[in-house]
Amino acid sequence: MRDVLALTKYGKIRGDYFDGVYRFLGVRYAKAPVGELRFQPPVEPDVSPVIVDAKEYTYKCWQTDTPRIEVPEIANSKYNLINQEIVTGNMEMGKGPQSEDCLSLNIWTPSLTKGQKLPVMVWLHGGGNVAGTPECPHQDGFNMAKKNNVVMVSVSHRLNLFGYMDLTHLGVEKYAHSVNIGNLDMVAALKWVHDNIDWFGGDPDNVTIFGESGGGGKVAQLLTMPSAKGLFHKAIIQSGGFQATDPKVGQKDTDAFLEHLHITKDNIDELEKIPPEDLIKAMREINATRGDGPYLNFPVVLDGEVIKYDPFDGAEGSEYCKDIPLIICYTKQDMALIALFNPEIFEITDETLPGELAKAGYTPDQIDQLIKTYKEIMDKGSTGADIFISILNDQFQGLFVENVSRAKEGNGAAPLYNAVFAFESPDPVQKAIHGTDVPFFFDNAELAPYMYTAANKAAAYACSDTCGSAWAAFAYNANDPTGRSMPRWKPYTQKERNTMVFKAETEQIVNYHWEGKKLLEEFRGNLPGFSPAGKEED
Repeated sequence: MRDVLALTKYGKIRGDYFDGVYRFLGVRYAKAPVGELRFQPPVEPDVSPVIVDAKEYTYKCWQTDTPRIEVPEIANSKYNLINQEIVTGNMEMGKGPQSEDCLSLNIWTPSLTKGQKLPVMVWLHGGGNVAGTPECPHQDGFNMAKKNNVVMVSVSHRLNLFGYMDLTHLGVEKYAHSVNIGNLDMVAALKWVHDNIDWFGGDPDNVTIFGESGGGGKVAQLLTMPSAKGLFHKAIIQSGGFQATDPKVGQKDTDAFLEHLHITKDNIDELEKIPPEDLIKAMREINATRGDGPYLNFPVVLDGEVIKYDPFDGAEGSEYCKDIPLIICYTKQDMALIALFNPEIFEITDETLPGELAKAGYTPDQIDQLIKTYKEIMDKGSTGADIFISILNDQFQGLFVENVSRAKEGNGAAPLYNAVFAFESPDPVQKAIHGTDVPFFFDNAELAPYMYTAANKAAAYACSDTCGSAWAAFAYNANDPTGRSMPRWKPYTQKERNTMVFKAETEQIVNYHWEGKKLLEEFRGNLPGFSPAGKEED
């Protein structure tokens, strides 16, 4: 490994070069949001007269974990402990060194030649806007840059109360624009990419944004943010959807938080002075009194200015972003995440399954139809818990894809593709649970050792190569995102519902789980899930 310099409009930065890839970590795209800049939209950084080292990640932004998972009996359940093993190498949420000086991005590139015009892929990490970080092995961009010849960028931004406490309703002039500022951070990062990525071999006119879970939600939100218009050109949503709630919900969280701190409009300047760790402590104190919720989460809000529309409303929002090609991907057992928060779901048996579906409002006849259909379309030997989780998956993920397709249909929109990640972990209960796809779509299976055994290690590596190459192929050409060792990937349309199923031998399936989805859409049960306000999200 050796030092290397790169130029930016803010001065020179020093990174590393190793085995064909240039790496720059912790590159500031905005000033540190501290003091008077706390709770303010991001401010462009100053030009540095000296070379700035870019060899280490910045600390993760101040955060808690998802409040429900911080409840001791949930955090210490056998299922959560198994999950932590499966996802070893992914980010640890709510833990580790944290700082307000977190507005940075990280770059991996195979070239520093200006004018190279390589596709740029910008990663937005998960964590539901509450937690998370791009600083972890699963999200390392080296393999994508080296094997697929793309410029990889990952972004840190303000989270939790620092990024999403809505102060606009207080009538204080300095906070008139303090709403969804974590999303404004992302736009600042995209502007940095637009203005500087040419020096890193990238094409500012070919930028793909992608993210998983809360990161997928961020991608969806950026689709209808006027300030982000033109800063990206393609999008990939992994295990996420559009979540932006009524501003009144966020303002209610703000009011409860300020009341706990004994802060009013008259002493609002105290907000700038309280140490960040004390603000996080206060949030945990409030949530500790709320049992099973609703938790203080400071949700993303549909404010009409920062985030203008729902991009999948089939009306103004869909029209606003219709030119953006889109992949929507989820994992085969994605909604097993719900069971981590509610471990009793993992205990459902064939005998108790009808009762659990009855709790969701299905009639005895509907229950019989659902169970019969899912036993036919699922793997042989699926348990009651497997069937329940698959039903959740199709309700919240599969029908989401279908609804997006309907919203895009007939308006001359760019193509929509659908994928299911189905390479299952060795755990017979959680299998391909939420988040297991992340290392594979970075082609980092080698850094996710608990996702396979010695017996299927080679298959895991091959699947990883296919996944990473497909995402890169989309970045190169949205009309044909076919990667290595997979069939030609066709769009998902109302005429032909194509789903690419990534596994040991990747295959394209028409009408994946369609019989089950049709029943769920017809029956409209009240299944447990995540609220639009983001009550829980990994």
